[in-house]
Amino acid sequence: MDQRLLNKDWRLAHLYFIKNKRGVTIQFKRNRAQREFNKNKHSRNLILKSRQLGFTTEEAVDALDDILFNRNFDALFIAQDLETAKDIFSNKIEFAWRNFPLQRLYGVNAESVRQLKFDFGDNTSSSITVDSSGRGGTFRRLHITEFARVCRMFPDKAREIIEGSIPAVPLNGRADIESTADGEVGDFHDMFWEAWNRDELPKQTEFKAHFFNWTWDDEELGMTQIYTVPAEFQEYRRLHNVSHRDICYYHQKWLSLNKNWDSLRKEYPTTPEEAFAYSGIKLFSPEKIAAMKLLAREGARKGEWIYYDEPIANHRYVVAGDPAEGVGQDSAATVVWDFTPVRPKVVAEYANANIAPDMFAFELKNAGEKYRMALIAVERNNHGFATLTKLKEEYPEEKIYKDEKDRLGWQTNLATKPKMMFDLNTAVNDDLVDIPSKRILIEMQLYDQRELDSAKFDPEATRHFDLLTAAAIGFQMKSYAPPPKSMIVRRPAINTYGRFR
Repeated sequence: MDQRLLNKDWRLAHLYFIKNKRGVTIQFKRNRAQREFNKNKHSRNLILKSRQLGFTTEEAVDALDDILFNRNFDALFIAQDLETAKDIFSNKIEFAWRNFPLQRLYGVNAESVRQLKFDFGDNTSSSITVDSSGRGGTFRRLHITEFARVCRMFPDKAREIIEGSIPAVPLNGRADIESTADGEVGDFHDMFWEAWNRDELPKQTEFKAHFFNWTWDDEELGMTQIYTVPAEFQEYRRLHNVSHRDICYYHQKWLSLNKNWDSLRKEYPTTPEEAFAYSGIKLFSPEKIAAMKLLAREGARKGEWIYYDEPIANHRYVVAGDPAEGVGQDSAATVVWDFTPVRPKVVAEYANANIAPDMFAFELKNAGEKYRMALIAVERNNHGFATLTKLKEEYPEEKIYKDEKDRLGWQTNLATKPKMMFDLNTAVNDDLVDIPSKRILIEMQLYDQRELDSAKFDPEATRHFDLLTAAAIGFQMKSYAPPPKSMIVRRPAINTYGRFR
């Protein structure tokens, strides 16, 4: 046996043929983006990408190689619909097999229009199948293409894949989800941001996020002619530090999409935030948030908490809480503000989708005690009543925010919600606050003004802006946070003779 056949990288570079973008048969070679992904891949991967980077083709060839050189190895490709599934099978998987130089070594069953099954002659076999939904059984290799579109068009199918197909991949298997973005809602959007914002390395069954923007398209960039682009593209070039040739490519894509900026940012994103953006009216300035993200910090993670600054004596702190039901939908969230600096700043945050409202009270209590017996402001809507009831038992009542009617907690309604969000927005735009949290900044970036029209919890919504809500409530407390006792200056009493008592 040729020893080179034992090397997967050699096999992929010498044994497979594909159709390029112009329909010409060429020998498969991984491009720069594909090499980068394979260098950094995990057992579970989410790939957010620009168009035309060839990830579906690369994964088809890579999975075909797995089943040809491993016994009892089954792979499954899932596409958004049967027509797309058949196209992937015919023009990528079956095409690579038809041009495979070692066909004589295999027995193959190719009767299905969406499956190749290989018999190794020793009662073992391997197969590769394409479909438009999850299937029963166990697959060592699972690839889902354009999952964002599945999530938008077929949410029930997406849920079936997430709950049935992905968990069925064994620990020694691999699951890859690749997609361009398709709006700001849906499971792909939520899964990507959860993985992208994770500070620690992913566990074996957790997803790792990868992002490849249009600047990875070396083939087309290399053929792009340089010319003078409009001023707004020159500014975009400076903002994102891309080359002159790169911005000409970007301008050409804009022209090809009928000068539609929304389509350009979705199909050829420069940043993950751009990829998911849509034409809604944002409350917070995208430019301001982008500038703030450059100054964001990782913070010190302890459990579900992230600490940016430890408590300092004589500082005025507020702990703001947004409770949740604790059943994995929205998150119970806490943001801690320090109002002593000239520019108030967020010093800690907490988010947990699985903590019960009464148990959340203990997290608030611990944060209040840690930050110098801070004022605690809890949203009393929905599940907030249970949190406040328990908090009142565990924390000094005079340190819990009450409204003008002496009611515990902050009420978010159609009157207070716009005010608290616009107040925070003004502070952000005027550079009056320091928010080092990537998660809060991302929620700000995605927050649409239409969110202001509802103050009720929607269990069907995919985003609830939990940390942003807690941050906005906390910022409303800037006038209520009392100074620490050690800062209170008491004038000495004097007797009638003008002497100190």
